[in-house]
This record gives sequence, structure tokens and C-alpha cells, in this order.
Amino acid sequence: MKRVSAVVMTMLFGLLSASLYAAEKDAVGCKDHPLIPRMQDYYIVGCSNALANFDADIANGKNTETVHIEGNSMALLYSPQPGLKSKLSEPQLRSDFENAVKKQGGRLFGATPGQKWPIYKIVKDGKEFWIVLMVNSGKYFTGSYGYRIIEK
Repeated sequence: MKRVSAVVMTMLFGLLSASLYAAEKDAVGCKDHPLIPRMQDYYIVGCSNALANFDADIANGKNTETVHIEGNSMALLYSPQPGLKSKLSEPQLRSDFENAVKKQGGRLFGATPGQKWPIYKIVKDGKEFWIVLMVNSGKYFTGSYGYRIIEK
């Protein structure tokens, strides 16, 4: 009986440790926006949908422009899968995200003055989309990122 208990306990600990390294699943009710594909080996930590109505200060070179942005807003937060051996660096993540926007016909419009978050604009099928990539920079970079996309 002691052997059976020892075997069962070993199996349970093995399953528990395997589940700690299992792939995370997307947060319930969240899905990718159709314009922006997710980075490979990432999962959705959280999301929100709301109406947006704000003035955004956007720095472009030495000039700062205030743009009124209003419309349906979707925010998504992504993290790399746990146990991932090779994570994207901050420059790789920013470059890959920008390339995904450019594939949709978008362009970099500017950046937020404080955090230097890039702001992109896509005009597609008669609709205007504003996208803010939110990444903690430098020593605060964890591999996670978020973006807010507003259909104006």
C-alpha cells in the first residue's frame, strides 16, 4: 500500500509541475483584433472594450500635435508564454508590431510625449483606426505589451 501511495504521490507531483509549465490560455472573452496579429508564443492576459473620446498629444519630431480621437476602442494585453526559452527583445517587439501595422497599410503617426509609445494610423475599407502600442521600456521591459485600437 505504501508503494501505491508513493507512486500516486509521485505522479501527482509530476502532473502539478508539468501544469506549471503548460501554455497559458487566453483570458476568457478575449480575442485578437482582426487587423493586428499577435506575436508568436504570446497569450492574451486581458482585454477591454469601451467608447473612447479624448485628445491625444502626439509628438512627431520636434512638433507636438493634438488629435481628437473618438470611437469604439479595444485594448489587449499580451504576455509571452511561461517557460519560453527565447523571448523577443524590446526592439524586436516594436519592429514586429510596426511591420504588422505596415502590412495593413498603416504608418507611424508619432509617439506619446511622455512614455514614447508609438501611435499608428491605418485607413482601411473607408474606416480610420488609431493604434497605441504600450510597452514598458528599458529596464522595465518584461516582454509583455499591450495595444489600444480605436476605430474612429
